[in-house]
Amino acid sequence: MTRHLVLFDTSIYIPYLRGEAYTALIEGAMRTGRVRLSIVVLAELYAGTRSAQDKADLDVALRAYQSLGLLAIPTAEDWARAGQGIRRYRSLYGDIRPREHMNDVLILLSGARVSAEVVTENAKPFTRWAALLRRMGVPGRVREVRREDYLD
Repeated sequence: MTRHLVLFDTSIYIPYLRGEAYTALIEGAMRTGRVRLSIVVLAELYAGTRSAQDKADLDVALRAYQSLGLLAIPTAEDWARAGQGIRRYRSLYGDIRPREHMNDVLILLSGARVSAEVVTENAKPFTRWAALLRRMGVPGRVREVRREDYLD
């Protein structure tokens, strides 16, 4: 198995943070220095916090990843490409609501920028967007995992 960089989607972090699944997957990748954290994923996690302690835990993660230079942050070019990709998708396949897809596209673009594979439970939309972005010259990789294979 190749030991490439990984960027976990929100669908992976939520069960991990709840103590339900993915401990071995995430902590194994952390121990080997292969994890990058998407700031878009972190924003989604912040949006879902339920307590001051949840927020404080994410604050610690943000500071740690930031101090180690392990954040994947979309650039201005990534934002522009995301818009271009969504426009292209709309012209090929019909109307969609851009705001419902922007985060996934930005996660893929920032993952590609740091040469990380996006790991998700929800591969269908990511795979669709990755294929479209590849046609635009962006090399993105997506891997789907199943929660039942990584229960804690």
